Amino acid sequence: MSMEKIYDVLVIGGGVAGMSAGIYAKRSGKSVLLIEKFALGGQVLSLSRIQNFPSQSEIDGFTLAQMFSKQVKELGVEILSDDVVSVDFSKETKIVKCKKNVLSAKSVVIATGMASVELEKNENEFLGRGVSYCAICDANFYKNRPVCVASKKGSGIKDALMLSKIASKVTLLDSEDMSVYAKANKVGNLEVLSKIEIQAVKGNSQLEKLEINRDGRQETLQTSALFIELGKKPSTQLFEGVLKLDEKGFIVTDENMETSVKGVFAAGDVRSGVLKQIVTACGDGAIAGQKA
Repeated sequence: MSMEKIYDVLVIGGGVAGMSAGIYAKRSGKSVLLIEKFALGGQVLSLSRIQNFPSQSEIDGFTLAQMFSKQVKELGVEILSDDVVSVDFSKETKIVKCKKNVLSAKSVVIATGMASVELEKNENEFLGRGVSYCAICDANFYKNRPVCVASKKGSGIKDALMLSKIASKVTLLDSEDMSVYAKANKVGNLEVLSKIEIQAVKGNSQLEKLEINRDGRQETLQTSALFIELGKKPSTQLFEGVLKLDEKGFIVTDENMETSVKGVFAAGDVRSGVLKQIVTACGDGAIAGQKA
């Protein structure tokens, strides 16, 4: 796909904000292309139970994502599986370069959401082979096996508790002092370790062990999996120096979801705002798609 066709709207990101933007832009009679590098649904796909989405007393994330994607496809929104590597918003026609395609549009909606904070060691060498950023997605692969959870200031507690019902043993490796929680912990197969630095991830074809620093001592932990739960950060690296960002790296917009560059909009978790919820992402996407 090349720049020969100029779309009315390019949507970057296929989560609920991006799909909502695509729906509203398409229903306004615009030509729309939605770019998603993984699967339509985004972070919603990892949610096992959603109880605060209007019209649904309870629904799982996969089912909700399927409902959104079905509507997007039925409306005729074009969907491209690719990864955006750079953007040029300096002219009236916006240029979006992907790994496989170069695209152009009159307007762009950015709905790239948030990404998991990484350890920044060698963990991604074992991604899908013992290392995971989604405990809900991958927990059952490690049933009755020992696993570890990387945590910061208790960020991994929720997933560690969930994993304790599936794995034979869960070791929470927190970089801060978790001694109070460790003393209060009543879960028999959950061990909480404080002030841990994970230094390296080791194994052959699969993850086998972690090298850690514990109170100045070097130790090795045998494990089948490492779930990394260090929090989230906005996926805005591509837009640094291009768009106005707030102090935390989120994109700043006005009430119409327009950014500091005319014709470029942002919606959902990537946008600077108070509430990060499915319903607010939908609202952002609706406005952005309508105004783009």
